[in-house]
Amino acid sequence: MKSLRYKVVFGYVVIVIIGLATSMFAVYNFSQLNDAVGNIIRDNYESVRAVQNMVKALERQENAQFQMLLGDEDAAYVQFTVNRSGFLGWYEKSKSTPMNSAEAGLLNEIGVLYKSYIASSDSMYSILQVKHNTALAAKYKSQTIQPVLNRLKERCFQLLEMNQDAMSQTEMKVRRTTSDATYTVIVISIASIILSFIISTRFTRSIINPAEKLTASVRKISQGQLNQKIDVVTDDEIGVLGREFNKMTERLRMYEELNVQQLISEKKKSETIVESIVDPIIVTDEFGKLVLMNSAAETVLNIHGSEWQGKLLREVMANQQWVETLEFGISHRRDHEHRDQLLTVNRSAVMLYYRPRYATFFDTNGQVQGVVTLLQDVTRFKDLDRMKSEFIATVSHELRTPLTSLAMGIDLLAQQVVGEINARQKDLLAAAKDDSERLRKLVKELLDLSRMESGKYEMKKELIDFSKLVEDAVRPLRLPFREKEIELRLSLPDDLPMLSGDSNYLTWVITNLLNNALRHTDAGGQVMIFAQREKNDLLLVAVKDTGHGIPPEYQESIFDKFVQVKSSTETTPGSVGLGLAIAREAVEAHGGRMWVQSQVGIGSTFFFTLPIG
Repeated sequence: MKSLRYKVVFGYVVIVIIGLATSMFAVYNFSQLNDAVGNIIRDNYESVRAVQNMVKALERQENAQFQMLLGDEDAAYVQFTVNRSGFLGWYEKSKSTPMNSAEAGLLNEIGVLYKSYIASSDSMYSILQVKHNTALAAKYKSQTIQPVLNRLKERCFQLLEMNQDAMSQTEMKVRRTTSDATYTVIVISIASIILSFIISTRFTRSIINPAEKLTASVRKISQGQLNQKIDVVTDDEIGVLGREFNKMTERLRMYEELNVQQLISEKKKSETIVESIVDPIIVTDEFGKLVLMNSAAETVLNIHGSEWQGKLLREVMANQQWVETLEFGISHRRDHEHRDQLLTVNRSAVMLYYRPRYATFFDTNGQVQGVVTLLQDVTRFKDLDRMKSEFIATVSHELRTPLTSLAMGIDLLAQQVVGEINARQKDLLAAAKDDSERLRKLVKELLDLSRMESGKYEMKKELIDFSKLVEDAVRPLRLPFREKEIELRLSLPDDLPMLSGDSNYLTWVITNLLNNALRHTDAGGQVMIFAQREKNDLLLVAVKDTGHGIPPEYQESIFDKFVQVKSSTETTPGSVGLGLAIAREAVEAHGGRMWVQSQVGIGSTFFFTLPIG
């Protein structure tokens, strides 16, 4: 029995010989045709391409003139000049191609019209630059420039039409030449086809028919029909392939039955777990499309039905703020410099707060397979924080009056208005006055922080010279720095831009950071404040010291209220831990952010940004 390899090799050898003979004859004829036609088409094509680019340059210049009238004269004139060079370049290119007398005359007329068009356009630009009269320039354009431009375009289109006619004539010549060559090739090809058909018929009976049956069975298997069988009628390699194929389909059918049950079980288990969680959960794939969400998420996101499957969040949600926050969180894991952003939703006149949490899961190759987003309901904590702030604000407000009376009483006693006191009593009154001042400072900081957190404090909007603001903030601190023998350096560029904001609070921020640096830096150390403009229209400010440094586990919590990091040997009285909290609130109220970089024993650098303008 002849093998399949023998059949294939024999058939291919015969067909290849026939094909080579036919191909060599056809190649010879068409190579002669290609050389004759190529030169003709190339010249016409270059001419058509040059005219088309001339028309495009004219349209761009016309757009630039409209931009001049809209107010951007200089930038539009630059665009106009660039396209003028482009037009002239393609005009010279068109002149260099072969042409008849009619085309040459039309091309010369285009050159004359374009010089007139350029002169008129320069006149319009002069009207805008000197007289600043847009209406006069627009009238000049419509009455003087536009007719010239229309004639110029018309001549260009006429030239283009001539070139296209020439290409059409060339095409007719090519067709006639091709037809002659084709007739010759057809005669030889018919004989080759008849011979090839006889040979291919044998291939069809012995090879193609079994292969087609195998292909049809494979297609059905790919569609899920695993009960396919192939009738084996030959003893060659295709017959062997058919028998092995039947064994494979049987194993696939058994394997699918086992896996389907496991997949259904795992899917139901995952859906049950997600649905049982009280907080809203959203699962998206690697492309950000929705895969799964529980009923709590559907309620919060106001999504109904099941049409959200396989869609992006922006396609099923109307709240643009939620869409931007969630999509950003899914595609970019937020770093530690950004504080958590709360999402709010109003349900039955009650404001609910949610904090998004993201968890990325990967496949076995380490590629991102999807993201799980948990919307943690923090409404209760938000309400507690609000009530705490209101309580602190109320208590602080109530303490201001008795503290003022207490300070006045201490001053009266210290000044011996109501009678003489001894030295021991003076020391006690001085200590009481210091404690009273610390309490008054604490009450003021609590009230400031409460107003900023509640949004009731309205930031002033005034132009600020940041260099002068820093000088004013540093001036009263130079003496304490000298007394503690700490070098205070300023590195502020002369070209710092003006800012818009509340100068009192920004001064307070810088003063607070410098006081902290002074408190935590030993004698002989150094404190430096520097600022620079960033590329994204932000002013970056930094206060750097060579102090004790902050342990990594405290570098984020120090911005929380009532948090202080003190060493066991530190005895210097400080604040109660509100300074950095107020400083961050003030910076964020201006549209910036604040963070710290520190190493224990080396020093700390506090950064904050402010928007420019």
